Amino acid sequence: MGMAASQARYIALTARKSNVEYEGQQINQARLALANQSANLFNQMMGMGVPTPPSTTDFTTVQYSFSDGVNTEVLSNFYQLGNSDSEYNYVVTTYHNEKVYTGSKKMLNDPQVQATQTNHFTYKPQSTDDNTEMNVAKAWKNTDGTYGMQPTDGSTSIFRPVTAKEEDQVRAINKGNGLYEAQAAAGDAPATNGLFKNITIDGGGTFNGDNVDSFKYDGSTFQKVTYNAAGTGMPEGTKDIIDSVIQTPGTNVYYVDENGRVITDADLKAAETGYGVGGATNPEEPIAIREAKGQGLETAGDQKYYTDGKKFITKTDLDNAVAKYQKYEATGKKEPNSVNYITPSNDPTFSNYTAVGNCTLTELKEQDIEDEDVWTELEQIMKDMKGPDGSQLASENFAACFDTDENGELIYKGGIYKFEMGGTTYYTTKNDLDASLGTSIVDNGIDVQQGKLAYYNASYLEKQVEETQKALLETDGEGRFKTVKFEDDSVTYTLNAETVTDEAAYNDAMNQYYYENAEYEKMINDINAKTEIIQAQDRTLELRLEQLNTEQSALQNEMEAVKKVVDKHVEQGFKTFGG
Repeated sequence: MGMAASQARYIALTARKSNVEYEGQQINQARLALANQSANLFNQMMGMGVPTPPSTTDFTTVQYSFSDGVNTEVLSNFYQLGNSDSEYNYVVTTYHNEKVYTGSKKMLNDPQVQATQTNHFTYKPQSTDDNTEMNVAKAWKNTDGTYGMQPTDGSTSIFRPVTAKEEDQVRAINKGNGLYEAQAAAGDAPATNGLFKNITIDGGGTFNGDNVDSFKYDGSTFQKVTYNAAGTGMPEGTKDIIDSVIQTPGTNVYYVDENGRVITDADLKAAETGYGVGGATNPEEPIAIREAKGQGLETAGDQKYYTDGKKFITKTDLDNAVAKYQKYEATGKKEPNSVNYITPSNDPTFSNYTAVGNCTLTELKEQDIEDEDVWTELEQIMKDMKGPDGSQLASENFAACFDTDENGELIYKGGIYKFEMGGTTYYTTKNDLDASLGTSIVDNGIDVQQGKLAYYNASYLEKQVEETQKALLETDGEGRFKTVKFEDDSVTYTLNAETVTDEAAYNDAMNQYYYENAEYEKMINDINAKTEIIQAQDRTLELRLEQLNTEQSALQNEMEAVKKVVDKHVEQGFKTFGG
């Protein structure tokens, strides 16, 4: 090997040795960091408290009890009077368990109440919810006579002429706008004949002449009014209704409902023969009902309504909107384009309740209420609904089923229903049924009642009965009480002392111990697992360090050999040139 080659080799070995030493220093630093982590985990483990299981003695107390001949009374609490005397020295609370007749309220999910629904549409032009302006982006008339409308929100609706089924909504709109047409050409005609049935007298009782102020017929409420020319004292719109169907109203008594139907007092008197509460004994007896309809469906002009199934718009408004849009398409000149749409609101009433789900629903009659067992249960329900654990709404719903006579006695007027479910008879009220039915929606083609149905019953429930009073407690000289005498009782009772373990509290403490112990073991296992990982990493670093030490020794040996070669070349060079 030449001089130059030897020197280059020596420099390369020196550089390699420096790298090995540097890598060894890095490994030592890494091992030191792992050692610190291991120490931290060990300190963490040493700082953990080991859970200890609870002892039953911590949950065991001395309990005193005695028998009064009827119940076994337990002393649940007692504290010493500040100013005790020879008669009483403690205030003692005792309790016993007994079955108490209790009224309760339950809620039934999606009860599927079955009844007859009568729609009652109304329209108030002053309400922005009922009469709203729609800004039109596009409007057109289809070949089938329908209209297309696209508001500025991007939605599209098709408006068609209203159908006969929607006549009651049109009637409500026209009634709200004060538009009626008298359909009677002469006399009291026309009239639709109905059957004298399904009539409920408000306040109960039997119809007799004009002795009632209001009643329900087929679910619709008729209010009693007396016609006079000026309409003084008559409800708003009532005079218009009567004028529209009665040509010569005179000063007679009428009954008018919210849908513009009129029944005369004379017709009711004529039909009352054989009538009894709950329906006529002669259900074929006709009764004349005169209807005040709004302007008809075929009336031309502004009152020709079209609908998309929810909103109502007049034909004139639709034509104007189409004309403005066509003008815009022809000229490119845009001008404000809007229509007013009308949305009658519906407040349906329900009648002829027949079932709750597959359970038959029956309205209680007066004779049912007179049954002692039924009345006892209803009375308990109403009492407990008024109590602190009851329901004010439930109490009001039951109260609505009764009137009070001059002696303060309750008079049942109807509205309480019963049904059997699971072999138990339950009760509910008309207001509860109405509230549930009023929340019906159609979800994926299925009728769903979102509102739960409140239903009630009374039964014997196990309850803890407590009583607190002054007492004289005497001890046996060893710190335990032996007798007790209460201020409201002349008998001195012998106390039985026994140790009682609160099993529920002990079980709760054991469950807490199991949880804490499982948590402790998990933390220990986590620390052990992390420590094993650290140890494995340290072993790997240690092995690498040993390899570096071996490599360094080899480099040192080779460097020494190369140094000898270089020294030899230097020595020979001096001899040659030095002579």
